[in-house]
Amino acid sequence: MAFDLDETVQLDIAQMNLNEVHSVVFSLHKPKIPFIIWLLENPNSLLALPGKISLRHHDYIHILLGRGISPQDEAFVIGFTMGNDLKTNKLHLFIYKFFAKFIYPYPYNFSTSDLIIFNLGFIYGKSIKTKQINKIEFEIYETETVGYLRNFFGINTKHIKLI
Repeated sequence: MAFDLDETVQLDIAQMNLNEVHSVVFSLHKPKIPFIIWLLENPNSLLALPGKISLRHHDYIHILLGRGISPQDEAFVIGFTMGNDLKTNKLHLFIYKFFAKFIYPYPYNFSTSDLIIFNLGFIYGKSIKTKQINKIEFEIYETETVGYLRNFFGINTKHIKLI
């Protein structure tokens, strides 16, 4: 299942609150996350890499970035959260990219072109003013509009579209 958060939809989404958008966009998307992905990406895992984030908060990042759920969108969002985490280093990137390309099962594995998109997300994550976005308690922001939150966190979807 894929969807595209095109410019027209983005205008509507920007006026809705974060919880409403999540209910509309992700209500039917309830993936079963393989253990290996949970191990490296879930904050409850002792082996999770920087950028680790709960699935619901990960969905919120998709919404704030205006990204859908294609492999390229996943790559951008994960790259963004890792790039935005101040603890990420080159070893973390090597581990993540290796697992995403060679170990993660289909459809969660990344192609070489997906890894390029991951790198673009990483660079964008490093560039925004708000850092450690993966550690934000989004529950306190669920009633704020997506447009307000994008502005508050320094996320510019027009800039992302150019990337």
